Amino acid sequence: MNKNLVLIGAALAMSLTWAGCNKSGKLNQSSAFTPPGGPVELKLKWPPGERIVQDMDMKQTIEFSAPGQPAPVKQDTTMGQEYGLTVLKEYPDGGHEVEMDFLGARMGVTMGGKTMFDYDSAKKSPADSTDPVAGVFGKIVGSKIQFFLNATNGIERIEGIEEMMNRLQTGASAREVAPLKSMFNESYFRQLMSANRYLPPKAVQPGDTWPVQIEFPMGVVGNMVMNYDFTFKSWEMHGKRNCARLEFVGTIKSIPDTNAKPTAMSLSIPAGNSSGVSWFDPELGIAIDTIANHDMSMVMNLPMNPRGNSVTAGQMQSITNQMNQAVTIKLMSVK
Repeated sequence: MNKNLVLIGAALAMSLTWAGCNKSGKLNQSSAFTPPGGPVELKLKWPPGERIVQDMDMKQTIEFSAPGQPAPVKQDTTMGQEYGLTVLKEYPDGGHEVEMDFLGARMGVTMGGKTMFDYDSAKKSPADSTDPVAGVFGKIVGSKIQFFLNATNGIERIEGIEEMMNRLQTGASAREVAPLKSMFNESYFRQLMSANRYLPPKAVQPGDTWPVQIEFPMGVVGNMVMNYDFTFKSWEMHGKRNCARLEFVGTIKSIPDTNAKPTAMSLSIPAGNSSGVSWFDPELGIAIDTIANHDMSMVMNLPMNPRGNSVTAGQMQSITNQMNQAVTIKLMSVK
């Protein structure tokens, strides 16, 4: 099992989503908001002192097709994170400081029907103490990251990533930490907190459509490029909340890193499709729920003999993978 690929896929899944949530408590209250007859602004809101707890869940299936294999090998991965977001400060210019703290982490991997890895921070197991990956993965819980947002919810800077990496590295080898280090980088956190990129730049009404194009670096994958069309389909009751139903469809691909070594491992996404729906509550200033699905093909290029056999030195082999990801994000509580 290639744990680097597993975590890269998980990072990709989370990078293709944004903060959607379920405000329990407030969801039990009927909306005071009445949809207008014309356009309305859909803007994120960060009330000072508010704390929400979100849960992200990802289910991923990859089919590996390698030269010489009689049939593709199927790998199923589940991954989840529970984290809190606390609005620490509101600045005079309209910006905010928001702290993220990780409350839970879980991950499971089966390959060819065999369990390769199973960890849940909420369900401690004696095997966790002897599994180096579980030991490192479990240290995510308790980590904190600070985001400094401007008046338009753009990220000015992020603090705490280095401290998080030091926490993960304590008592672990560089090899054990490398997959998570490549995943929890600044690009990942920027994507996780960049919901404003998907919202319309001006007031909209049912029937309106707007394009969204995003490009960001993603390690060995190179630069991820996503092109979406978002459509405000209708006003819709989601529970007791009056929400704008936003549907989206788009494409995903990667652009290779021009600085990458030609004989090093690389992962590319030549083609992919994405679709989903989000229910945005303009009164609360946040999405109530978000569901996204991604289907893509990936090509992994590997040295045929990484130890440098003279016969195959410099030669590469390609492994084609088909990936499907289903991602949901919900808010578990709010205070």
